[in-house]
Parts: sequence; structure tokens; C-alpha cells
Amino acid sequence: MIFVGLGNPGKEYSETRHNIGFKVIDKLKKNSKIIEIYKKKFFNGWKIEVEGKEVIIIKPKTYMNESGKAVKFALDFFGEKIENLFLIHDDLDIEIGKIKIIRDKGPGGHKGVISVIENIQNKNFVRIRIGIRGEKKIETNYIEYVLSNFLPEEKEIVEKVIEKTVSAIKEILKSNLEKAMSLYNN
Repeated sequence: MIFVGLGNPGKEYSETRHNIGFKVIDKLKKNSKIIEIYKKKFFNGWKIEVEGKEVIIIKPKTYMNESGKAVKFALDFFGEKIENLFLIHDDLDIEIGKIKIIRDKGPGGHKGVISVIENIQNKNFVRIRIGIRGEKKIETNYIEYVLSNFLPEEKEIVEKVIEKTVSAIKEILKSNLEKAMSLYNN
């Protein structure tokens, strides 16, 4: 299984709403035994052990709108099937603090997901969508909003949703996708 966290490379993006997928990969990496490290042209990756299983976690080196290049390269490099791809990304349609796990659905306007679907010519993979929409009405354009940092009062919620996402991933590995969906899609 390959878990890809979407985000933008570079320090200036590290704390933005758009980079929550990277944050989940960082948390998984920090809390797991690292077996192997992969430094490739399009991604940084790690083979880790989670719930007694070896999985690959990846952070693309491409910008969000070109995430598909990195995902396609990773699937080819590891010889992995599309069904074993798990994409972890921010979602403006979901309230901050909530997650939704889906499979085989359209991109919903997310540029990173659009890039992945275009590059692999398939949407039959799992997406772990993490809510980034705050309680206040969005008064800026969506691009500015997703590239903005979380507000100080949102930081604790963000930490909890990162933990929740890691728990959902562990549930997928321990039980199965359906059980994780029933427990975490709220």
C-alpha cells in the first residue's frame, strides 16, 4: 500500500491549509519504524512498519497542481496497483476537524486530485479527505484561503484531526477500509 500526502514543497507552504496531507505523512513517519528511505526525483518516500504491516508513505516534491506526476512515478517505481493507493489531502468542502474516507469518486475541484486522476487515468483509489474549512465565512478567494495558515485558535483542532487521520490509517491496516469508513466518516 502507498499512502501519499498531498502538499506543496518549501518552507513557505509548510503551515498552510493545503499542506495537511504532508503533516499526516510526517506524523506517520515520526510514530513508526522506518525500514527504508527513498529520495527520488519526484518524491521523498519511506517504507515504514505500521500495525505490523510494511507500507510506503510519500510526500511529492512537485507542487500540488502537478501531484499526479509524483504519484504516477511512485506507482511505477514500486510496481503498485492503483487500488492500493491512498491519497491524503485537504478538503475545503469539509469542516475543520472532520475527515471523510472515499473510494472511486471524482476530484471535487481539488487541483492535486485532478492531477492524480489525469496522470494515472483512473479514480479507483482511496482518498482520505481532511476538512480545512474554518467556522468563519471565507471572505477571500479559494486559492488564497487554501494557501493561508491555520488560525491560532484552529491549531489544536488541526493537531487532533492529524491524529484522527493517523488512527484511521491504522484502522485500515488493522481491520479494513469499510470498518475505517464506518468509524471515521462523521
